Parts: sequence; structure tokens; C-alpha cells
Amino acid sequence: MKIITALVTPFNPDLSINYPMVDRLIQKQIDEGADGIVIGGTTGEAHLLDNQEMFDLYHYVVKYAKKIPIYLGVGNSSTSQTIKLIKRFHNLDVAGFLVVVPYYVLPPQKGIVKHFQMINEVSLKPIILYHIPKRTGITMKIESLQELKDCAKITMIKDASLDKCRLVNIKKTLPMKVYIGDDSLFLWGIKQQMEGIISVISNSHLTLMKQCLESKKKWKDFRLALSLLKGQPNPIGIKKLLKQMGYSVGAVRLPLSE
Repeated sequence: MKIITALVTPFNPDLSINYPMVDRLIQKQIDEGADGIVIGGTTGEAHLLDNQEMFDLYHYVVKYAKKIPIYLGVGNSSTSQTIKLIKRFHNLDVAGFLVVVPYYVLPPQKGIVKHFQMINEVSLKPIILYHIPKRTGITMKIESLQELKDCAKITMIKDASLDKCRLVNIKKTLPMKVYIGDDSLFLWGIKQQMEGIISVISNSHLTLMKQCLESKKKWKDFRLALSLLKGQPNPIGIKKLLKQMGYSVGAVRLPLSE
């Protein structure tokens, strides 16, 4: 089972990006054997970065691309804006893009399908389709996903719906690789032989997660670690945990608050 880490974006006291800590966090993932990292996802406070910060950060991290696969978050509620972001970064040496189901606007299913079909047409790199209904306000039906089965660039689905039957069904019926999008299903995913997980707690406990793949004796330790994040919206909890471990990742940006 592959483990990709949705990396936090570390900030200085003035809430500017802490680039030395970016280096430290990425090197930690490389040293501990992550199968990839997502920059600018939910955990990375992507929607709280301005355009210049996103541009600078994405161009900065590619120096690690030969050592670890890097996926860049480019999802937007607007199809045209998402396409502009993809074109803006398509020349970077990265493994692909993470594209969330359009949020807030509550598109109909045919609109979501067309959104991803158009992205498939313009992207020069693989796409991870990110389904997280609790944040977007919309559930992408499996029937809609099936309409994308011939979209060659959409190679992976990150599903954070917490619907186990849905995950199993997608795995059985679609050609895309299915990655769990919520750490609470990690141990279940091991038993189900899911392809992978895009994880939050792997920021702090990747080695433990790797150990869980080898031995059930470590599963209790993982449950205890995961309990440290309960009741705290992502990425508030994981930033607190990293700071307790000695990583100066800084505060979250408003409207998030510790």
C-alpha cells in the first residue's frame, strides 16, 4: 500500500512561508520512505495562499522532484481557473496535479463530468481526482466517475467520503487507482488491499504507518497517534502535533485558528 503525504505549509511568525522548514519537512518524507507528497492540498492551506505564494512555493519544491514524486494542488471551483493553473505549472518537473471536485458552487453531475473531461484534455501530466464531499458540498456519483474511465490523464482518485462500500466499488469497476483520503480508514485499507492513501498524519508518523503495513502489532500505536488529531479541523491538529515534535511549522492562517 502506497503512502503519499499531504504536506503542511510551514509559516514563519509573520505567516510568510518558512522555506527552510519546507526543506526539512520534505527531507523527512524522503528519509522515511514516502511514496510521494502533495503540495498545496487541503493540509497545505492551499486556498489561503495567494497566487504569488503558490507560484513561488511550487517552483521551489521541484528541486526535490528527482528524489520523490510531487503532486501540486491546482483545484478551483472554476473550470477556467483550474485550467489556467494547470497551464501555469505544466512545465514543472512534477508527477502530476491534484484536482478537487468543484466546491461551493454545487454543480450538477454533468457539470462535474465536463469539468474533469476538459481538464483531462489540457493537462500534460497525470491527474488525481480529489473527492471530499464534506468540504465541497457535493458528492460525485460513481456513475459520473464511470463517464471519465476513458480519460487517460485521470490516473488516480483520492476519495475522502468515508464510504467503504463506495471505495470498494470504485476499486472494482474503474481503471483508476483508488487512494483513501482519510486516515481513519488506513487500517481498513490495509485489510482491503487498497492501492494507497493520501495521508495527513504521515506528516508526523510516516514511519509508524510503514510499520503498520508490516505488522498488526503496530496498529494500536497508530490508533493512539490518530486520536491526537480528533476534534481539530485539518490542518490545525497536525500543525499542533508537528510543533510538539519540534518542527516549527507555525500557526494556521485565518479564518483557521488554533
